[in-house]
Amino acid sequence: MNLSPTSLEKLRELINEETEYRSGPKLVQFFNRFGFNDSYGQGFPSRWMYTDQRLEAINGTPELDKCIRTVFNPANFIVRIPELDAHIASFNQFLTFDKWKVVRDGAEIAFRR
Repeated sequence: MNLSPTSLEKLRELINEETEYRSGPKLVQFFNRFGFNDSYGQGFPSRWMYTDQRLEAINGTPELDKCIRTVFNPANFIVRIPELDAHIASFNQFLTFDKWKVVRDGAEIAFRR
């Protein structure tokens, strides 16, 4: 899946703050799941810059799909499924212009054209 800069910006907001607040170390831990080998320390860029750089690097690769599935993993929203569905609906407004849609079917997250 290849996303537009606007959709990537919304995804950054979902990753950094909207689904949960992720500090710099948590962002490194999050993105290292997708093939990066980063460490948090002195001189680390701002959270939004780091996330933008990582999303640009995985845009158009299977790792982006994994990233989106991780952000919307229903297991992270136990007793908050309506909140998860609201995040997905909001993101889908952006994905419309990329001709994609995130679909939750129970505990599964899928993509549709």
